Amino acid sequence: MTNKKVFIILITIFMLAFICGIVKPFYPHIDHLPTLLYCTLFIVWGLMVKRRILNVNVRKRLLAACCFMVFLMGLRASRFNFFDDVEFMSELLWYAYYIPMTAIPLLGFMAAHNTEPVRNIHKIRISERILLTCEIIIVLVALTNHFHNQMFIIRDLQNNEYSRNWFYYIVLAWMVLLMVGAFVVLLEKCTLSSVRKKWYIPTFWLLAGYALLIWYLIAGGSPVVHGLKLFHLQEAFCFPVITAFESAIQIGLIPANTGYELLFDYSGINAAICNADGRAILTSINWTPDSGDADHQIRKEKISGGYVTWVEDMTAINKLNKELAEVTEELEEENELIRHENEVRAERVSFETKNRLYNSISEVVRPQAVKVNELLSEKYGVDISCDNMIFAAFLSAYIKRMGNLMLISDENHIVSTSELYMAIRESMDYMQLRGISCEIVVNTEKELPASFIIFSYQVFESLMEDAFNNLHSCMVMFEESEDFEITIAFDAPECSINSDWRKKEFFGCESRLSVRNEDDTFYVSLICEAKKDIYTNESRREEGA
Repeated sequence: MTNKKVFIILITIFMLAFICGIVKPFYPHIDHLPTLLYCTLFIVWGLMVKRRILNVNVRKRLLAACCFMVFLMGLRASRFNFFDDVEFMSELLWYAYYIPMTAIPLLGFMAAHNTEPVRNIHKIRISERILLTCEIIIVLVALTNHFHNQMFIIRDLQNNEYSRNWFYYIVLAWMVLLMVGAFVVLLEKCTLSSVRKKWYIPTFWLLAGYALLIWYLIAGGSPVVHGLKLFHLQEAFCFPVITAFESAIQIGLIPANTGYELLFDYSGINAAICNADGRAILTSINWTPDSGDADHQIRKEKISGGYVTWVEDMTAINKLNKELAEVTEELEEENELIRHENEVRAERVSFETKNRLYNSISEVVRPQAVKVNELLSEKYGVDISCDNMIFAAFLSAYIKRMGNLMLISDENHIVSTSELYMAIRESMDYMQLRGISCEIVVNTEKELPASFIIFSYQVFESLMEDAFNNLHSCMVMFEESEDFEITIAFDAPECSINSDWRKKEFFGCESRLSVRNEDDTFYVSLICEAKKDIYTNESRREEGA
């Protein structure tokens, strides 16, 4: 609906209500007609607000204001038509006027605060709660005036003998400040200079409405011209609300769903809105329905009551698609070459990595491999002793297990102690063939840094290898208290390592190595500190992520 139609409808209803209000003393049978027409005016305006205002918060508050206007007219009708002979109810309904009369400016002020698209919702909600609390207090004081007379001092209400007390002026200031504040907020939140330049339009209607209220107060009631009452308080109060807010909607201070026909007409697009029968209801200036070709596609989309159709210019897109196809073909050829290069590079890196790993394994187990070769170097193995075969098998087990641990540690920085247990267990199997009493005790299973696991197996191997011919028994214990500890206990004339053994290699493990001798039994302890274990587990989780 256009702005012109809205304006005509509202003015027509208002004029009918105004004329009926003036002439009703001469036509008693239309006594209720002005009130009904004013209620109709408020309801029609509310329906127009509901249809035009898109912001749900603004729409709800303006609709609530319309409801309060209807409520105000209902209170007036009830007081003078149904309870005019009941003094107490007449007085209470008079006080009740101030429920809608204070709520309507408040709702207008709250609606103005919600017009800004990007706003601090939390801050607005807090301010609204504070204002609603003040509104409730004002209403309660007004409704209980019979008991305290702080708003009106009543002498004879039937003859309008009363005087206003101090609280009345607080209520009056509350209503005026909220209405004026609403339009100050609207102007402040509006970012369109072309709209702000029209500030005088709602201001004029607001001042005109307040002029009617001032006239009413000065006259001490409804102004009378030639014996005819021109208006009552309720109409004078609602007049500036509707006119000021409607003018704010019309000029764009409050965003509304209007003016789209003109926008559609001058948008420059080639489109039309058609009804269900296919008849064009609204078309743009550039509308040419028969312009479909390779570079222009006619599209349709269903809408309520019909459909919208438009011609989409695909010239630029088709040109880009052609260029993209050519570029894509070139890129595919380049990508194929890059893919082959990456495969060759990945294969080379894989070989280099494997060679590096195998070289490092070979370097670590080289001494044991040399000893195995020496032990089995007798021609055809005829003169190889059983002890040499057992020792060679023991060394070969170490070579195999150490290689396995290093392969595992190359993929994972954390290795389970179960891998170390199986490595030591296999070495002990060959030691038992030599008659050495062996035992391994595992109280817990844990994941530890790979460097600590490898170093622990190296320590075990070095101890057993150096004392192999003089060794009678060996026990290995895995324990965890505050730290994780591996203890190697064996009886031998001497221990081939001390706390500084391979200290430089062992430095990165953040752990300790200690050696002690009790009753010809050596105890070699390897301790992995708990803080290092925690740090390594966190690192592994980060790498997994």
